[in-house]
Amino acid sequence: MKTTISIIILAIVGACVFSACTVLPTIAAIVDPSSPPEDWAEKAHFAKLMSHPKKKLLTEDEKLRASKNICVLKHLDKYKNNKYLVKKSKTFCTLKQNDKIYFYDWCMECGGGAGLNGTSYLLVRNGKAFKSVTIEQKYSKELKKSVPIVDRLH
Repeated sequence: MKTTISIIILAIVGACVFSACTVLPTIAAIVDPSSPPEDWAEKAHFAKLMSHPKKKLLTEDEKLRASKNICVLKHLDKYKNNKYLVKKSKTFCTLKQNDKIYFYDWCMECGGGAGLNGTSYLLVRNGKAFKSVTIEQKYSKELKKSVPIVDRLH
């Protein structure tokens, strides 16, 4: 009996090591239901964007232009084959009547990564932040810094 339990524990530990411990958070979420939901980081990011003083509400014409350009992936350069970024962008293809889009121009922490200046757009649906996209940046040898591939999409 002790050897069976030892083998099971060893198998679990081995599976954890070989699967880069991706199983462990799932097991922890089942054991401890008070753990944060999967999208906690995205919700925190959206809350930060909604309260940010640099947000600018787009007019109806600007909103339509921005959504059209996001839909055709003009904000992406090298990651157009990244299914996750494409899926986020395709949400902007079907706007509803009361949707709002906010624009953030060179805003610290408005992009996806911490400490990055970002030019981004936030889709707000039914008063709640729904999706956001950031204009991708490229390194400019002339300027010796990263710059957005396009200035804005509206």
